[in-house]
Amino acid sequence: ILALRYDLTVPFARYVAMKKIKNIKRYQIARVYRRDNPAMTKGRYREFYQCDIDFAGEYERMLTDTECVKLVCDILQELDMNNFTVKVNHRKILDGIYVN
Repeated sequence: ILALRYDLTVPFARYVAMKKIKNIKRYQIARVYRRDNPAMTKGRYREFYQCDIDFAGEYERMLTDTECVKLVCDILQELDMNNFTVKVNHRKILDGIYVN
């Protein structure tokens, strides 16, 4: 029997649940495969690389969101892709701006 990895998130969630891990942060880049018949002409392929940034557990509010944005910025800068803009669209942040 041959099994092709369809997704990175489900095996990670299963691992965390089976090992009863309280808090974990990790990233993974791996090849995954689609089960459907993707439209190759529209840029959807059966085989592609997926990058996951996963946080499981309880963390200080908004900390994991901040870490995700910082990680993406660090990666882009390391790849010398310095001409980028990060746009944050979060209702609570916008509410806070308009209150003041």
